[in-house]
Amino acid sequence: MKVKYGPSIVKTAREHFVYGGFTFDEIAELDGMPSARQLRRWADENNWIELCPVMDAETRISRRINLLTEKEDKTDKDLKELDCLCKNLAVLNQSKFAPAKKQQAHNQDHSTNNDSGNHKKKRKKKVKNDCSGITKEMLDELKEKLLYPHQMHWFDNQDHRTRFLLKPRQIGATFYFSFEAFYDAVVNGNNKIFISASRDQAEIFKANIVALCKEHFDVDLSGSPLALTLADGKTATLYFKSTNARTAQSASGDLYVDEVFWIPKFKELRGLAQAMATHKKYRITYFSTPSVTSHEAYELWTGKWFKKTMACNDPAFEIDISYQNLKDGRVCDDGIYRQMLNVVDVVKSGFDRINIELLKKEYSKDEFNNLFMGKFIDDAHSAFSMKELMACIGNSEKWKDFNKEWERPFAMKPVLIGFDPARTIDKATVVVLSCPLVPGEKFRLLETLDLTGNNFEVMANAIKELTIKYNVQHIGVDTTGIGYGVFDLIQNFYPMAMPIHYNPIIKNKLVIKASNVINNKRFEFDEAAVTVAASFINIRKKVVGDQITYATNRTASTGHADIAWAIMHAMIYEPLSGDSHSSQTTIGLKVA
Repeated sequence: MKVKYGPSIVKTAREHFVYGGFTFDEIAELDGMPSARQLRRWADENNWIELCPVMDAETRISRRINLLTEKEDKTDKDLKELDCLCKNLAVLNQSKFAPAKKQQAHNQDHSTNNDSGNHKKKRKKKVKNDCSGITKEMLDELKEKLLYPHQMHWFDNQDHRTRFLLKPRQIGATFYFSFEAFYDAVVNGNNKIFISASRDQAEIFKANIVALCKEHFDVDLSGSPLALTLADGKTATLYFKSTNARTAQSASGDLYVDEVFWIPKFKELRGLAQAMATHKKYRITYFSTPSVTSHEAYELWTGKWFKKTMACNDPAFEIDISYQNLKDGRVCDDGIYRQMLNVVDVVKSGFDRINIELLKKEYSKDEFNNLFMGKFIDDAHSAFSMKELMACIGNSEKWKDFNKEWERPFAMKPVLIGFDPARTIDKATVVVLSCPLVPGEKFRLLETLDLTGNNFEVMANAIKELTIKYNVQHIGVDTTGIGYGVFDLIQNFYPMAMPIHYNPIIKNKLVIKASNVINNKRFEFDEAAVTVAASFINIRKKVVGDQITYATNRTASTGHADIAWAIMHAMIYEPLSGDSHSSQTTIGLKVA
């Protein structure tokens, strides 16, 4: 007898596959789910693979490693996959960040030690996360093989109570601090706490350590947090958190705070997180690329924070944060070790993974200085205020009327969709916002889809899928360029979609509306969505002739501020006055 499965089962299976990283076999093992064969049929018929968010290889592999790591009863197949993933992540990190000339020697050493590695694996099955056989000498040898000169410099200067490192992008900081933390945890038995600006970044730290331990020492790590068993019966625990430091308040240990200049409510976070490292034996490390001078962490970087402490008795106290003073690293008068690295320093020291001349051709001068030379953006040049954007950050777990696991995540409440298509290196982005029902109610960012790299049909189908699970009142689409092709397909299933053809007047209207909403704290997005603030900050005022318009910095991570523009394409549904009652009454007939 053929079993019929309801839409809720189909949706749950799709969510596990698209967002959870589960395989068909793993989904089939869950209660109430059909066979893997049936799941594959659903996936093929409805193009599930096209709905999967676009991630870089490091993030995708890291997510899968963490999923398998936390699985209690691993099958032989799980262990084989985990082993393969750890090797792939290790190779990826080594190809990105480890000196190539040392990698061949490492591979030879690893192959000659297979017998001892297998022996250790058999011996260590008895104890969970058994790192007791890993010695300082083994780690020192690995350090020489894996680290570049700028990373070795960080290693040699890790004993300061507080470090604050300003760095360019893509120079191996995540990989390095994963290694440093594991090294010290094993050698000295100190707990480690990672606070990251996003959940994805926290997952990468954990996956790096799992892969490092597996690939180089043949030790399997599992659990969350990671509790390591060391020599002489000692233990060390590694915690991985996003910006919600409250969930780790009971822990204590060395603290690593990643991308601090992109973390909201930094003062509050610092007060909570720093308490975890109260004991004098623990160390605190802040590292980040620069954002804007108005960010709360900027006071800590400049030393102005110290002037407010009891230890500072000099009202004229000032720290020289110039590049010349900090390029080699320095313990400043407030006791914080600071270093300002730029991409030129890193490449000159021997980092051979970056071509500076190529980057200069791909980025404007301002972008290059911000991303790679340690220069902060002045808020005065941005159309939006970082402080006001940070005030819009909330916690989606508190939204009781929204749940992604529901068949209809927002029930029958109305939503607005905005789509910003890809141009050249841009990201194609779709957002779903809650639709305010009364004057003053907030727009909430419910969902974001990255459709980069897909053709028109796939992008249109992804938006059609949203009209099925949400009560869509508006779809705003940029039709200035290639977006018109997608818009044409959208009209087949949503005829009342709004075309938005860019010109200075339209851009002004979009920015003025969004500015008004953000200034009045009528916009809310989850604390994990750090790219939202970065996207808005990249929009700058520009004078063309006698008109003011807006231009956008292009970056690999924020694209052409695509998330921000997509959000504005959704917000424009509401009149500038903020009273959308009449619009909703009229447009309410458009329910898909």
